Amino acid sequence: MQFDYLNSNEYDGLMSIEDLRVLRLRKKKIESDKKGRKYILDINQRYRKMTTNKRNNFLRKMNPFKKAA
Repeated sequence: MQFDYLNSNEYDGLMSIEDLRVLRLRKKKIESDKKGRKYILDINQRYRKMTTNKRNNFLRKMNPFKKAA
């Protein structure tokens, strides 16, 4: 029996024990992949926020119209 990797809602009635085991492992793998991608997305968003703040602060400091101290 072949499973579609993207479609985790496979029909699991009247399947052999081995097919059920494969289906369960595949569902676990998909869920862990989703959690991993979400974690990486959160890290990337925090990093982008930090770099944009640094870039904006740098540009403000380099303002040519600002008086030198």
